[in-house]
Amino acid sequence: MTTNGNSSCSRARRVRAVTPLMALSVILVFACLSLAASPNGSISPSGAGLFIGEEKTVEGPVTSAEREANVVRLRLGRAPQEVIVSVVIGLLSTFPPVPENYYPGKTVRVTGTIRSFRGVPEIVIRDAADIQVVDSGVAAVPAAGALAASSAMAAPPVREDDSTRQRLETLTERVRQLEERVRQLENPGTHP
Repeated sequence: MTTNGNSSCSRARRVRAVTPLMALSVILVFACLSLAASPNGSISPSGAGLFIGEEKTVEGPVTSAEREANVVRLRLGRAPQEVIVSVVIGLLSTFPPVPENYYPGKTVRVTGTIRSFRGVPEIVIRDAADIQVVDSGVAAVPAAGALAASSAMAAPPVREDDSTRQRLETLTERVRQLEERVRQLENPGTHP
């Protein structure tokens, strides 16, 4: 009988110990979510891992691209906080002729369901309408009349600054650490 009582008491202590960590973890996740989203509704590549299984719009610079048969993989952001965009080229595709040369160096906005592939967030797209070039990295000089019309209609792209990116990465790492600690507390026999 005392063994049962001790077991229940021990379990209750573990639950009390886990609860504050879980609460802190939830708070940090919501803080990360608010930092990951930009005013135009898109999220940065560094925050995409928080939205696995959800359809979102990710905006970021294409840092590299590679082709394997009819799939071009674009890397947005920098490792380890990157997103892979797998562009599936079909027979009737409306993508640029050589996407692996067209997109690198440009900032793009990609809409799709974020999945995890080998631990890296990935979006698979099959339609050119799901990817937009936001900034080509080259400043275009519009005609005088077009300048007035375009400035009234479109706002410049929002870029995340280094301090926001740093805070997001710090919070993401802290959430990972807290989740690992919660797992250790929930399964005390499996970890030292």
